[in-house]
Amino acid sequence: MSKPYALVLALACTLLCVACEKKEQQKALGGSLTKYEQIQYAIKESGFIKLPLKFDASNDNSLKNNYSVNHKSNDTLLFESGISGIIGFLPDTTNYYAFLYLQVGDMMYPTIRTMDKNWQKIDEKNICTAGCAGHFQVDITSCYDSVWIYKDLKIKSVSKVVGTVEMEDSVSQVLNICNTRILDGFIDKNGKIDIKESDLINCSN
Repeated sequence: MSKPYALVLALACTLLCVACEKKEQQKALGGSLTKYEQIQYAIKESGFIKLPLKFDASNDNSLKNNYSVNHKSNDTLLFESGISGIIGFLPDTTNYYAFLYLQVGDMMYPTIRTMDKNWQKIDEKNICTAGCAGHFQVDITSCYDSVWIYKDLKIKSVSKVVGTVEMEDSVSQVLNICNTRILDGFIDKNGKIDIKESDLINCSN
């Protein structure tokens, strides 16, 4: 094979690959992908989360979206308007799909949703204690809400809030507070998410 012919062939192959990739992107942005094809596209683009994963749910920069949901595209086959981005899919879920995303509220709540293979919702749970949210009367000194997702799909979250609160009784006084809360859970083989949360624990002592 002559060198000029080889160069032309290589260029043709490159252009063909670019055209195929462009066609795939165009489909995802409004073409005629089926729901199953759109699921595979979303998984491919967002990727699988590497487990174990640890992050601070009280820090907005702890997690990032690896897939931005476009509600003017075939993404409407999969995601309603309240979901704007996907952090990633959980690996090794044989009987269901599971993905992690951020739900907007008093804070960005890390949330796992599970779907069956027909993309029907099985379960959805916030996986942090949300210990750092909603403290309107507390002057917070420090707060964290650490979350772990393990390889066996067990989930743990521990929050600790340290601060002061001003009491408006007959005698005004400022009290120091230190509160901890613990969440434990897991995803079973059928995609159900079991979450148990402890009562508030006083860690002042």
